[in-house]
Amino acid sequence: MRFDLFYTADAAEFKHIVARKLNEVYGVSTADRGVLDLYEGAYNIKHYQYDAQLLLDYLIRNMSSEHAIWVVDGDIYYDHLTFVMGLAMYHLAGVVSTFRLDSAEMVAKECVHEAGHVLGLDHCKDDCVMRFSSSIDDAERKPAALCGRCRAIFNRKVIEPRPLL
Repeated sequence: MRFDLFYTADAAEFKHIVARKLNEVYGVSTADRGVLDLYEGAYNIKHYQYDAQLLLDYLIRNMSSEHAIWVVDGDIYYDHLTFVMGLAMYHLAGVVSTFRLDSAEMVAKECVHEAGHVLGLDHCKDDCVMRFSSSIDDAERKPAALCGRCRAIFNRKVIEPRPLL
């Protein structure tokens, strides 16, 4: 399984750690697709932010693999939330913003979270990378790995072969 990895020019510094963490946690490879500039049609002048859903739609139109992650440097929001660190569409793609994240490890952790959604995982209530983060503090406190329950779900959904009928 492979993910296309896109990034904005100012987020390119994170591409190696993101690729490494996605491989570590999910065993997936990444194809470096290079710089994908922010879609200016997604910028909301009232919010001074990019609409994460519009960025995600733009990413989907530009990807060539089954799955993709796009690391962007712009601040993003979704729906009624004043900001989000990332947004994903199940089984397809995710976008992660570096804007509020203060380290490469945090960027990689949020990419692992959004990739989890892409791979079919839901939010988790345990001490897990898939736990929902409503703040930067929440995101910092959660681990960068799957809990045992989410690992088992991932293994059933993605790794274990499905019986043929």
